[in-house]
Amino acid sequence: MRGNFIKIIAKILFLVLLLLGGSVLAQELCSQPVMTTEGKVVGTTDSKYSVCAWLGIPYAQPPVGELRFRAPQPPQAHSGILEAKEFGPACIQEKSFFSGGKSIYGYSEDCLTLNIWRPKKKGKFPVMFWIHGGGYTGGASNYEMYNGARLSAEQEVVVVSINYRLNIFGFFAHPQASEEDPHHSSGNYGLLDQIQALKWVKNNIENFGGAPENITIFGESAGGVSVCALLASPLAKGLFQQAIIESGACDLFYPIEKGFKYGEKFAEQVGCEGKEALSCLRKIPAKKLFQKYKANKLPISAYIDGYVLPELPLESIRKGEFNQVPVMVGNNRDEMNLFLIPAGFYLLPGFVIKSVLKKALGKELYQQLNQLYPRSKFGRPAKRTLIGASEAFCSRGFMPAEELSRFVPVYYYQFDWDDYPLGKLLGAFHGLEIPFVFGNTRLKRDSLRIVMGTKKVAKKAEPLAKVMMSYWANFAKKGNPNGDNLPQWISYHQENRQRIHLDLPEIEMKPISPDQLERYRFWASIDVSKLEGFLGTPAN
Repeated sequence: MRGNFIKIIAKILFLVLLLLGGSVLAQELCSQPVMTTEGKVVGTTDSKYSVCAWLGIPYAQPPVGELRFRAPQPPQAHSGILEAKEFGPACIQEKSFFSGGKSIYGYSEDCLTLNIWRPKKKGKFPVMFWIHGGGYTGGASNYEMYNGARLSAEQEVVVVSINYRLNIFGFFAHPQASEEDPHHSSGNYGLLDQIQALKWVKNNIENFGGAPENITIFGESAGGVSVCALLASPLAKGLFQQAIIESGACDLFYPIEKGFKYGEKFAEQVGCEGKEALSCLRKIPAKKLFQKYKANKLPISAYIDGYVLPELPLESIRKGEFNQVPVMVGNNRDEMNLFLIPAGFYLLPGFVIKSVLKKALGKELYQQLNQLYPRSKFGRPAKRTLIGASEAFCSRGFMPAEELSRFVPVYYYQFDWDDYPLGKLLGAFHGLEIPFVFGNTRLKRDSLRIVMGTKKVAKKAEPLAKVMMSYWANFAKKGNPNGDNLPQWISYHQENRQRIHLDLPEIEMKPISPDQLERYRFWASIDVSKLEGFLGTPAN
């Protein structure tokens, strides 16, 4: 009897020690310094989810002084242990509602940092590398809706988010900058930052529990445009194994000659001319340079420069000359609503809308537009133009789905959820899918708190968020979103044009209707880079 009692006590003690050992191991994962190529860093434990977090790690040298308007340089080694417990400052940008308002972490030209979340458990996990949107003019990795803690904890992935240079600092092209560059490239500093960050992750992520041989890049809006650029760029070859394009495009890029034209004009406007124009621009204090950029309204885009981008990414894809990996791509049903409805678009008289469309499209395209969107089916000019604008945006996701599917597995989606106050007015607008992807269904600070700011809405959103987190993470793990008893997501083919519709109460596959296919093809035939001001900036 006594012997049995001792055995029972021994087993209990063993289990207690095992549990304590696991707990100690988990704590050590978060508290112990991690070695990187530049030295040791120490992170922190997330207060809500079972993850370790490292925030604000530099992945490149500060792009200031003589490094302004140059390709990013690898970060310098640091002595001691770097405290990586707080987000770095956002890159310099306009403080607006859509860019999250005032950043609690500040703004700086010295902003090239990244953040890492990993499950608080031993193992080696797939990596999800997030590229934020913002039209290449705003945005930052410290947004509340981009927090990777829940996605990392529940889906057992390592999540990485980055800052990259924006606006005048990230996308300024000039002949003198190209002349001094060893690759004769300028204007794509923001894209080069992303590539440098990917290289840093490839070299270091294993020490943070990530699998360097299994990295998925994913981004929304300008971040989705960036994903397409990375698919096409020879410089990104081998740096990722899957790609997700959310509300992005593969044809919204300027030729470098256009960038030179804008760049030289801007330099003249701010008093930097002649052979020393670039040197002059580098001497202007960052805040002052940004104010001059705002005052002169310099158009912003990534450029086809012959180095970062040999040609228009969509053309590279059509030829099969791209980094061939499985791709997930899609759009939100009502992409343009949030831009046009709050601006009073619905209040514009019909004759004003018709006049704007005729000027933007020309007489022939305008007549085609009227045939594709008849009043009898789509309603008055404001309503049908709103639907047309959103479908024009969505056509930019349809195009890469069509072309990519000839070479690689493609999973095509449409996000339709609109179950929130004002949902019938604003619909499934641009960017609304992001809190679902990250599982951040209750927001307190970000601009999307106008929708995702209440417990009631968060409760409604939760079932769809769980499904989408699983789809995105499954795709990151194996290049296929299916599994975990999820509704089946069939891959997209030109012979069977189906996409999954992400909505509640039912998630289902649906074919693209013949009439919508005709409308998509109409928009796809238009070079939207020539329609500035109609659908926004090239990388909106």
